[in-house]
Order: sequence, then C-alpha cells, then structure tokens
Amino acid sequence: MNFLSDWRVLGKPLCAVLVLFFFDTTLQLSGADRRSDELIARYLKESVRREAILSMEADYQEPKKEGLRLVFTWMRRVRQGLTSHLIRLESPPSERGKLLLVHEKPDGSADYLAYRPNSVLKKKVRISGARDYKYKGLTISVQELIGGELGKYAHQFTGAGQCPDVPCNVVENQLLPKFRGDSDFPRSVIYLRQDNGLLQKWELFGKSGQLEKVIHAEEIRTLQTFPTVTRARVEELKKNSKLILRVKEARYNPTLNDEWFTEKYLAQNSR
Repeated sequence: MNFLSDWRVLGKPLCAVLVLFFFDTTLQLSGADRRSDELIARYLKESVRREAILSMEADYQEPKKEGLRLVFTWMRRVRQGLTSHLIRLESPPSERGKLLLVHEKPDGSADYLAYRPNSVLKKKVRISGARDYKYKGLTISVQELIGGELGKYAHQFTGAGQCPDVPCNVVENQLLPKFRGDSDFPRSVIYLRQDNGLLQKWELFGKSGQLEKVIHAEEIRTLQTFPTVTRARVEELKKNSKLILRVKEARYNPTLNDEWFTEKYLAQNSR
C-alpha cells in the first residue's frame, strides 16, 4: 500500500474526522462580530480543546461497496495555545501502527506529520501527504476528524435557529485568504447548541460553492462530567456515502507525556 495515497493533502481535521468530529487557536475577538467568535471559542473549549485520550470507531458505508471499519486512538494535548493531536490506527490489521501527529498553532496554521509502520526507513510524510486518511474507498479528512481547524476561518453569527431537537446558534465560516490553498472547504455553516455549546450540525461547502458534506451530532452523553458528542454521522453527498464516528471510551485530563507529541516518538513507535 502506498502511504502517500493513504495520507493525502486535504487542506480543510484521523483531524477533524477521522470528523469533524471534534482542533486551541487563539481566537481574536473582532469587535465587528464578537458574538460569533465567542460562540466558536466556547465550542472549541468544550470539545476539541480539552485534553483527552479517546478510543474511537469509524464505520463507512457506500452504495454497492463493502463496508469498512477503522479503530483508532486519539490523544489531545493543549499547551499555551498549541493544540496537538496524536492519532494511532489500531484496526484493521493492515493499518495498525500508522501514526499521525498534528500541531494546530495559535495563528490557525497546522503542521502535519505521518509515519508508516513496518518500514526499514521509517518513512515519513509531511504536510503534503498527511491531511487525508485514505483506505480503500474511504477518505477521511483530518479537518473533519479533529474539529475543523476553525482558526483558519473568519466567523459570522447569522442568528439563532431551531435544530431538529434543540435551539441552536448559527455561525457561517469563511476561509481566510492566507489559507486558501489549505482547505477543500472554503465555506461552512456550523450549528451550535445553545445549552452546552457543542456541535449539532455542520454543513461543508466545496470550492464550487456546492454543499458537499453534512455532519450531524446524533448522540451526546456526559462522560467524566463533560458533555461529549459520542456519535456523529458524516454524509458525503456526491458519493451518497455515510461515515459513523463513535467514541467508545474517553479519559479527560489524563497524564500525557510531552514526548508522545514529537517526531522522535513517531519514528521510534510506528510499527
């Protein structure tokens, strides 16, 4: 398997997903639209800016194709505005041991580094090859998986709305010009719950301006006192495909070794 095809450029986060699913940038309140920045900052704080070790499953279905399942561990560390994500593939056996490290910086930019297991050379792939995870017919963008890299966007609060089950605040996100080449989704609309600030729905628009993906939070549970999106559904409209992301287990505020989030660790531990 060609590792360069496994971790391909996606300029949009496995992240988010392997979902968005769930990345701290220092958000500067603009004054012109302070409300939108406050909503996004709350969402990040309550979800993807919280240190954790998560055990995850991803089930992918596409018409007329065999379903696929991935199992992975996602570790998050937050230090002085830098959010680091370490993702390790656990299953299927052919993927076990692949490692992806993402450092999301306060200015919205991110560094990606992926390592291929079972390689004498410990082959690594940097930015150009680590923003998508691809396995057979499945492609998961890191942006979706780890929470959308929202520091790359300008935010505009468009009002309150009623999601199917709960009241939501609606924020439109436009990719900043300096990140134009770093995302397949120059525009998105995110629906954030008014009660806990978490994601309820996320609409992602491609470079053509058309709606391409929709992420739905289908289940929220309280784990270790923290409300957590434990099940999300990602619909890719062109393929008519569906990706279900589930949190199997969560450990919040764990003891994390800083060495785990380094290139040296990836080189020594990919297998």
